Amino acid sequence: MRILQISSARELGGGETLVLALVTALRARGHAVLVAGRSKSPLDPAIKLPFMNSADFWTALRLRVCLKKEPFDIVHAHVARDYTVVAAAAWGIPNLKVVFTRHLLHPVRAHLLYRRVDGWIAPTSQILKTLEPLSPKISAVIPNWVDVEKIQYRPHPLHNPVTIGILGQISPHKGHDDAIQAMSELGEGFRLCIAGTGDPKYMDGLKKKSAGLQVEFLGFVSTPDFFEAVDVLIVPSWEEPFGIVLLEAMAAGIPVIATNRGGPVDIILTALDGMLIPPRNPRALADAIRLLAVDPDRRSNIARHARAHIEENFDVRRVVPRIEHFYRRVMMSSTP
Repeated sequence: MRILQISSARELGGGETLVLALVTALRARGHAVLVAGRSKSPLDPAIKLPFMNSADFWTALRLRVCLKKEPFDIVHAHVARDYTVVAAAAWGIPNLKVVFTRHLLHPVRAHLLYRRVDGWIAPTSQILKTLEPLSPKISAVIPNWVDVEKIQYRPHPLHNPVTIGILGQISPHKGHDDAIQAMSELGEGFRLCIAGTGDPKYMDGLKKKSAGLQVEFLGFVSTPDFFEAVDVLIVPSWEEPFGIVLLEAMAAGIPVIATNRGGPVDIILTALDGMLIPPRNPRALADAIRLLAVDPDRRSNIARHARAHIEENFDVRRVVPRIEHFYRRVMMSSTP
């Protein structure tokens, strides 16, 4: 297949890392893959376009010229603001199939141009449900992924104090306030390490709230080093669209606790994968941390089973063939 991956990303984040991995994996499977993006994109696109906003029809016209010139089978967009631009560019071009991946939990605003979309991919069942009002021609749940071979499985004994970790964007909806409140419930013998960056005002508020508690703010960290330093990873988000950090921790042998909203529900399927708790419930979070801290057998079983679960269901070598199959399914469809 000849495939064009499209992303207007300005910086290299989790979604962009996924696009790069997808491009590499598809090329390894024998497909001709190009990338379209901004001129200074970290994706190093072969096709460079402005991608100013979702109504940038100058970019749509330039992209349309490229799509008419190159005999692509699939054009696949990954960023919501690119949807209308890509759909407009592809309108009326025969034998070209348009695929969008939706990464957000809030519903897509309906648009006439989405009649041109041949297939929608949702990383979770919850996101797929938000697409129902669009009446997709073809849709499927295909999760995000990690390269398990690049993640060393290194379960380890508990540190003293027991070290709890949060890794990622620091913002209110990620539940850092709840994590700090849980630390006050846990008392001595536990330490919380918060890695990542966020709004300075919000972070200052968190630091004041954590005064007198064993809470450390680490800033940017190496993920492998972070997993070696923590005993449990928590994702206390109010609602998490997916949660790639869960995949990474589970593959590394770190037990995880996450809220039962959004992506974690599709990742932590059984009690042997990790623990799910209600969001905005510091007491439930503290109780779950205690349960893992006092039960080495449970931690060991979770670490072993979770690694196998990620290898089987979320490794790039398992997931990319599902995307390839989705492309072929879309190409076989007779929808205009």
